[in-house]
Amino acid sequence: MRLVDILLPEYDREIEATAATLSQLPGDGLGWRPEPAARSAGELISHLAEITLWADPILRKDEIDLDDRRLLTAAATLAEAQTQFQTAAAEGRRALVERIDSELTADWTLARGGTTLFVVPRVTALRVLVLNHLIHHRGQLTVYLRSLGASVPPLYGPTRQR
Repeated sequence: MRLVDILLPEYDREIEATAATLSQLPGDGLGWRPEPAARSAGELISHLAEITLWADPILRKDEIDLDDRRLLTAAATLAEAQTQFQTAAAEGRRALVERIDSELTADWTLARGGTTLFVVPRVTALRVLVLNHLIHHRGQLTVYLRSLGASVPPLYGPTRQR
């Protein structure tokens, strides 16, 4: 079995779960933040899209320098935020489908300002920097949803509904 055939269902599942979570945010909740120093819900959703944007360069390039990464402006509306996320997810999926095992197991480098931070197999970079990172911040968003009185979708099984 090819590695991409193992990764695609996981990628699709996490994208779908994140999209379901985004869909629960009340339209007027983008500006909400749990405390002044925290990201607003809109900023958090844009960060979820940024994380998803990383899939394409991780899969197509041998190195990313954090100083050169693509950043998104916080969405003004929930529809814009959902579009940012879906567009980024589709780009990442296209890049993943095109990869062969030797590309996925090749070394990949994360740098900042030209200094190497670490080198890992590309598949590890995808799982850690995109999928695990996405799961982490989606978890944050579920806390925001509860605080706003919104429902949390059943991500890994049934969840209490409001």
